Amino acid sequence: MKRIVITLLAAMSFSSTFAASLNQKQTELLNEKVKDYDYVGNFSDNRALVTKGNKSGFINKSGDVVIPLQYENVNKEGMFRNGLWFDYKVGVTDTMGRNLVPQGKVLSIMCYPNGSFTDINNASVYKPTAVVQIETEPGKYTSYCFENGKLLFTLSNDSPIVNSNTGEFLSTTKKGKKEYVGIEALKKQGFDYCRNGMAIPVGEYLIMNKNNKYGLVDMNFNVLYPFERDNMDIQYVDGAVLLTNVFVRDGETGRESYPISTTLYKGGKLVADNLDCLPSVYGKNIYFRGTDIEDAKKYLGINLPASVGQRKVLTSNGKELKYISVGNNRLKLLDTQAADTWMFEDAKGNALINEPVSVSIFGNKVAVVESEASTNSNKLIYIDFATGDTVWVPESESINLFYYVENGLLKLSDRKKYDLDNFNSLCSYTKDLSKKDNELNLKFRKREDYSVSTKKYFNKLVILENGTSINKEFQDIKTFSDELLRVKYNNRWYFLNDKGEGIK
Repeated sequence: MKRIVITLLAAMSFSSTFAASLNQKQTELLNEKVKDYDYVGNFSDNRALVTKGNKSGFINKSGDVVIPLQYENVNKEGMFRNGLWFDYKVGVTDTMGRNLVPQGKVLSIMCYPNGSFTDINNASVYKPTAVVQIETEPGKYTSYCFENGKLLFTLSNDSPIVNSNTGEFLSTTKKGKKEYVGIEALKKQGFDYCRNGMAIPVGEYLIMNKNNKYGLVDMNFNVLYPFERDNMDIQYVDGAVLLTNVFVRDGETGRESYPISTTLYKGGKLVADNLDCLPSVYGKNIYFRGTDIEDAKKYLGINLPASVGQRKVLTSNGKELKYISVGNNRLKLLDTQAADTWMFEDAKGNALINEPVSVSIFGNKVAVVESEASTNSNKLIYIDFATGDTVWVPESESINLFYYVENGLLKLSDRKKYDLDNFNSLCSYTKDLSKKDNELNLKFRKREDYSVSTKKYFNKLVILENGTSINKEFQDIKTFSDELLRVKYNNRWYFLNDKGEGIK
């Protein structure tokens, strides 16, 4: 017991010591220890998978073996997430190598959110919720449900229901005690809508189906909207839900559905009805484009109320706005027949862009708009909410720039310094990486170069922030993870720190 406690304290001490990026000496010592492995994976949770022969284990950032090389033929791309490592052959392992579920055939390993159950090692987005199903005997299985690296509960011969937006398990509370609800348990109560074990999420709620009628529940299974709708097309904004009504008819290709109007609820109460059927969420506001009432009558044979044809902006509380605040400026909705027509003005109504614009993307820190002039020049106009400044950006770099600005990793004024027009694998924004790792991947580039001496092409590493070029011929360059960049050099895997140091 004493030895285990000492080991745990050492691991905790190490974790705090190396919370920041390694310095040059530390990185060089790490590389000295990893140079003889056949394969070295990315670091995550202060662990990196290493392989020699056909045996794999894990090291920490000191290069010390924490989990012995004892696993055969495991997924080499597998990484620790929230203190857990998942592999179909091994099961679930914590950072000290302890197996957390009984031995048995692993049926599936799942994480959220990504729209379906997916191998956690290949998921693009990581949340604290994870599920492992183990077949205990033919036809029988147990679901082991983890949250933040700890076993939360198990379900026998059942699968949990998870909100893929939040990673939260569906539960009920009875006599002050929380009980988690699975698919099979709900089927016994008449619920028959779960897609691959997941009800459709809308914000922190779930759309579910009972007796072929749709309703909306929260994650404690309180019914927010009763099970009485034939369809349930929902959007979510700032604690409110938008329920779209649908007109159904028999067409040439079978049953055809057409959205005809939207109803806005908040806190379980109706705040606006008979709205346009195709709302767009702009921050915490909702923009309704207005439906052509005459076309609806002509082609669908239905009469819509006049309110469905009106273009308007509402808050999530149903209050109508004449404009949307953008920093100290505003986007004013124009009363014209042209859809998506706005003027970008200052607080006094003076135009900051000399012609109407249409909104392409609306975020929390920046909006992307188009005008006739920008379209003709194959550019988009970015509006900085903090300053109100506008920047004309080539379409080729638009999406990547939006993610970096929205997540506070880049200022619009600095975009040219980072050469976003020439993107490569090191600088694409990735949700499952930390803010620091995304920032580092933005500042580093790999470029293909040619060696006259070897007459071969190789990867060259450049640090854009200071213009430094790492004078080595890399066979491969991956991305930063846990503030270390994994590279292949002279047929071996090594690491570089946040300054590009580490290989002598």
